[in-house]
Amino acid sequence: MKTEKLVYAGSVDGTSPLYADMAWIGNGRRKPLLAVMHGFGGQSGDVAQDIRDLSAAGMFCVAPDMRGRGDSAGEWDAGGLDVHDIVDALLAAIQKYPDEIDQTNINIVGYSGGGGNCYLAATRFPDLFHVAAPFFGISDYGLWHETRGRPDCNEVMEKALGGEPSEKPAVYAARNTCLAAGNARATRWHIFWDEKETACPPILNEKFIEACHAVGLRNVTPHKSRVNNKTRWIHGYRKNQPQLGRADRIFCGEIRSAVPDLSLPISGALTVCGYLVTRHFQVFVEDGRRGVVKIRYRLKGPKPEITIADNPEKFKVTVSHKSPLAIFRT
Repeated sequence: MKTEKLVYAGSVDGTSPLYADMAWIGNGRRKPLLAVMHGFGGQSGDVAQDIRDLSAAGMFCVAPDMRGRGDSAGEWDAGGLDVHDIVDALLAAIQKYPDEIDQTNINIVGYSGGGGNCYLAATRFPDLFHVAAPFFGISDYGLWHETRGRPDCNEVMEKALGGEPSEKPAVYAARNTCLAAGNARATRWHIFWDEKETACPPILNEKFIEACHAVGLRNVTPHKSRVNNKTRWIHGYRKNQPQLGRADRIFCGEIRSAVPDLSLPISGALTVCGYLVTRHFQVFVEDGRRGVVKIRYRLKGPKPEITIADNPEKFKVTVSHKSPLAIFRT
C-alpha cells in the first residue's frame, strides 16, 4: 500500500496550503476514487483506519484536512467553500496519478460533519459523484443547530457563520441540502444512521430522503439500524466503532458497479445553495457562502443558456461557462 500527503490550494479563493492524506495499492490499474471525510471537529487522522481499509478494498482514497482543521490553512467554514476544497483535492489527485485513478468513478463517504460534506458535495457538484455515503450526516445545518444535538458544535458554527440561524438565515440556507435534493439525480445514495443517534439526530437524514422522494427520486437507500440489530451504525469512526467497517460491503459494492451516465439532462432546473459547479458551467450566489437561488439551464453549444428562475431576495449571482469539471465532459 502506498501513502502520501497531498499538498494543494483551494481554487476558489486561493487558500493554501491545504493537505490531504492519500492511500492506494500501486499496481498501475485505474481504481475508483473515494473522498473519505472526517467529522465536524476532526481531522484526516481520524479516518486513517478507513483509508487503509478502503484502499485495501481497491479504492484510491483521499482524506482532506478541511480548511482550518489538521494541517490545512484557512478558517473553518462549516459547509461553505471548504466543500469546494474537497473537489480540488480530488482533481489534484487525478492530475498527479492519472494512471492509478478511474476518473469516471468518483465517490464520497463521511462521518457526522463529513456526512454533511457528502450531502453538500453531491448537491453542489450534481454531475460528479457516482456514490455518496453519509454516516449520521448533517443535511441541514440550520436544523442541526435547532436540534441542539451538539451544543458545543453550535458554538463553533455560530462563530464560523456569524450567528444563529435566526440571525443569519441566508447563510444557513446555503447549507440546507434538502432544498437541493433534486440536483444529484444520478448519484447513488447510501445513508447510514442509528435510531438512537443523538449528536446528529435521525431527522437530518430523514428530511433529505423525504426531499428526494418529493421530487420523484428513487436513488436513495436508507440504512437505519435499530437496537435489536446485530450491526449498528453508532456515531464515531471505525477506529472506535469497528462495526462501521461492515458498511464497506454495501457502498463499496455499489462503487464497483457500473457507473451510470452522470451527465445533466440537456435542459432542466437546479437549486443553487451557495454555489453550484457542473461539467458545463458554475453559478455562485454572493461569495458562495450565503443565499439560495433556482436556475434553469439548457446545454446548447459551447455556452449553455442559464436563467435565474427564482431569486426573491435579489442576491448577486455570478455565472461562468468555465468549469474545473470540464475534463469530465463526454
